Amino acid sequence: MVKKHSLALIFFIVSLLRSRADYEYLGPVETIDNDVVSLQVALEVGRIVSFKQHNEPDWIVVFDIESIPSWHWHPWGGDRIWPTAQHLNPQIYGNTGFDPVIDGEPWELIAKTDTSLTMRSGISPELGLQITHHIELLEDSAKVLHTYWLDRVAESPYPVHVWTITGVGEGDYILLDSDERIAHAKKKPYRRWPAKFPEAPIASLIPDSRVLMFSVANDTEQKIGTYGNWIAMVRDRQAFCQSIEFDPNELYLELSNLQSYLKRESETFEIETISPTWALPKGQKQEWKVLWELIDLPASAVEVDAIALFLSDRYDHR
Repeated sequence: MVKKHSLALIFFIVSLLRSRADYEYLGPVETIDNDVVSLQVALEVGRIVSFKQHNEPDWIVVFDIESIPSWHWHPWGGDRIWPTAQHLNPQIYGNTGFDPVIDGEPWELIAKTDTSLTMRSGISPELGLQITHHIELLEDSAKVLHTYWLDRVAESPYPVHVWTITGVGEGDYILLDSDERIAHAKKKPYRRWPAKFPEAPIASLIPDSRVLMFSVANDTEQKIGTYGNWIAMVRDRQAFCQSIEFDPNELYLELSNLQSYLKRESETFEIETISPTWALPKGQKQEWKVLWELIDLPASAVEVDAIALFLSDRYDHR
């Protein structure tokens, strides 16, 4: 059996190879750094391709491969934005893919400092939508504040949202806040997609908490969704957390605002956040924020229930 420290070394070497200065298909990268963490963006595809602490393995996983046009989506990994509910895509685009401009064409660099970057998408003809994404590394911390502005520049009947999908390396497990104020089918604490993922996920509430543990130790493709303020991949003694504001009175067309997708066969492990859905008229803008944090877990939080309690106390806004 390979020892745990050997696996960590292998993961570290792979992460270094993946954090190159540029890519064949993803293109060149722009780097920002606050002396604690660094983050890289590939403007040609509008995706974040690296996020890590100095001298530590990368949390982001990307695949520098050529897209297959008939798929209508891009298998590049990294962190990207989907602006519509998935079940609406056949009506909007005539296929099951996502917006080919916002998630496919180059983004324009608007502004950059040592610790921040602002980029802007092209205009989606179907949505009449343009997205601006401001990324700021907060001073002396492992925090990143993402601010998105959705600008409806032309008429469109379709509602929009900010759905962020972050492809990460495999960790120990995923934790999700699970707010009980909106019920899921069969009184479960999460949503399933049984038609596409028939095998039940390995997911359950941690006792005496409203935190879901989603196991990555499964070779079957799986996905769950829930409502809440935060989601995290836990790896060794660190957690990559993403937090947002959840309002149960808002509309969420994905029937969840936190999701996680796993497919070990393709090395795909995703943590996802979703804003409320907005019916923006032409000329109106909407702002949305997502906070990323790399959190070193305290010595007192060793077991999963203690880690869940620690993170829940940090993010619980109820």
